Amino acid sequence: MNRDEMLSRLAERSAVWDVLIIGGGATGLGCALDAATRGYRALLVEKGDFGQATSSRSTKLIHGGVRYLQQGNIKLVRESLRERGLLLRNAPDLVHELPFIVPAYKWWEPAFYGTGLKLYDLLAGKYRLRRSEFVSSVEVARRLPGINGDGLRGGMLYYDAQFDDARLAIALARTAVTRGAAILNYAQV
Repeated sequence: MNRDEMLSRLAERSAVWDVLIIGGGATGLGCALDAATRGYRALLVEKGDFGQATSSRSTKLIHGGVRYLQQGNIKLVRESLRERGLLLRNAPDLVHELPFIVPAYKWWEPAFYGTGLKLYDLLAGKYRLRRSEFVSSVEVARRLPGINGDGLRGGMLYYDAQFDDARLAIALARTAVTRGAAILNYAQV
């Protein structure tokens, strides 16, 4: 991506754009790519760096769907898991599996967390990563060396996915440009 080239694209089409996108985060860049792929003349402007705001300040988890399951938002969980699966398939160099352990201290927690995480696996369908599973207190302590072992009854191991948001933003931006979009950062609206 060359800024002078983007300014040239802007000057060439200064009067007519089919789509104007304000904001160069993952969503804006994805919209620019989608619009350009569909043949629309797309212009994206970002006041700072691409992907600098929300995405770069987060955990970089692909939606963190377990949290939505706890809230009872099944539709959002399914959507998140589908998106996670597609990102893992389409951008394996930018997205990787990440194991999590939910420790259990009370007698009922293994069954409670286990049921929720099995539902999480089920909702993922064909986009499921590895199966969630119960792990012993010895295994939890081995994987989480600083954990308080007093009363530890084991834990639930499950997998989610994490991505490199900056690299994803740049990959989206570069692909949008190759498809004909004009994208410009440090361009305030």
